Amino acid sequence: MRIAVVGATGMTGRRVVAALHARGHEVIATGRNPAKLAEFGNGIEWRIGDFDRPETLPKAVANVDAVAYVAHAKHTKLVIDAMAPDVRLVVTGSTRVFSRLDDPAADAVRDGLAAFKATGRPGQVLLPAMIYGDKADRNVGRILRFLARFPRFLPIPVPLPDGGKHTVQPVHIDDVIACVVAALERTDLNDEPIVLAGPVPIPYAQMVRESAAALKRWIFIVPVPVAALAAAARFAARIGIKLPFDATELTRAAEDKIFDVAPMRDKLGVMPRPFAEGVADKVRRGDF
Repeated sequence: MRIAVVGATGMTGRRVVAALHARGHEVIATGRNPAKLAEFGNGIEWRIGDFDRPETLPKAVANVDAVAYVAHAKHTKLVIDAMAPDVRLVVTGSTRVFSRLDDPAADAVRDGLAAFKATGRPGQVLLPAMIYGDKADRNVGRILRFLARFPRFLPIPVPLPDGGKHTVQPVHIDDVIACVVAALERTDLNDEPIVLAGPVPIPYAQMVRESAAALKRWIFIVPVPVAALAAAARFAARIGIKLPFDATELTRAAEDKIFDVAPMRDKLGVMPRPFAEGVADKVRRGDF
């Protein structure tokens, strides 16, 4: 297949380009930065596609069989408008769309996915949960970098919202890439959005403990009310202090994330790896 990857220079996009190329597809990498696009080297065609200059997008996605849109889903309507009507589109959104909180970022993703659904075009929406495993991942990488500052013999206090009792379901970047590739290659798949997540929900505290175990660090959890942490984060932001987590992220930490991965397994053929296994591999590679 001839496939354009929109958002090719991002964390997910680079891996999607490499995976598709390795499977023998003809890949066109698109993005706004020609220097970064040129880094793909021989065998990968690249084109400029800049959301701030929508007139560049039709050429970026011209003459292809499918488009993998792996940038922020808020620009989905721009990508759709640039594509030929019969071209297959695979869009990655976020499980943030399930949040019950007032969240403009989630609303932007919802609007993008609604625009895709309204077209009735062939394709598939994928909704990854918290992605980890790449050097650039935000959440697990921040935890590992924080813990790695301490010597192995020292017990590390880790303050967590409500003691980290709320559940998360992080998904490894390699499993996300495998799902994107499968959704592109399964041209008969035009289903409801498929969630990409880890095999089971785990308490946030367990995610931190397994991260610490991978680093051979000793931690103890210090429970802190979510409201107090969020208020402290808002105050810090007002006086110009930059913290690892903002008030919105801390408030979202009080929502339990529980997702069914049966469609990911049955329709895309990807069995997600357990978090302990994935984070141990991340630490072995030094990707944090």
